[in-house]
Amino acid sequence: MKVLIAYATTEGQTRKISKAIADQVVDLGHEAELLDTARKRRDVHTDDFDAFIVAASVHQDVHQNEIEVFVTASREVLTAKPGMFMSVSLAAAFEEKAADAAAYISDFTDRTGWTPEQSLAVAGAVRSEEYDYFQQQILEHIILKDQVELRPDEPQEFTDWARLASSVKEFLEQHGTS
Repeated sequence: MKVLIAYATTEGQTRKISKAIADQVVDLGHEAELLDTARKRRDVHTDDFDAFIVAASVHQDVHQNEIEVFVTASREVLTAKPGMFMSVSLAAAFEEKAADAAAYISDFTDRTGWTPEQSLAVAGAVRSEEYDYFQQQILEHIILKDQVELRPDEPQEFTDWARLASSVKEFLEQHGTS
């Protein structure tokens, strides 16, 4: 099976997740191709793929515009083949924010008109070393609501890699090999 992993990232965690997924797809005996939707590649033809995994991160309650444009433009092909959507957010890291993480997915499918077979809320990361003092304060006291003490000198990952790998494996097994 040939799988396209299309992604959009702001701070790099979704790129890291997408690369891990691509490696796993290959390790499981399939072909994988990564597509950063922020780069305008004309050599990628969605018709050439058997399945799709789309990943995007949430910032200020929405996913990146470029992933919405890609999905909307490719909706017919995406709908006709197996598809999985991964919404990467900090909300997915905390049980009390699960409703927010689910709402991000719902909003994305409403805006793009694509309803994938599977959707997964994936916990992201905080790269507070890249933020100024004001941004760190908003993140720590408003967004995270003091649930996590930020370490300003290093990134903090919340991604559950085992859960992610299990979900990807299950998705691929459901659709067999070609």
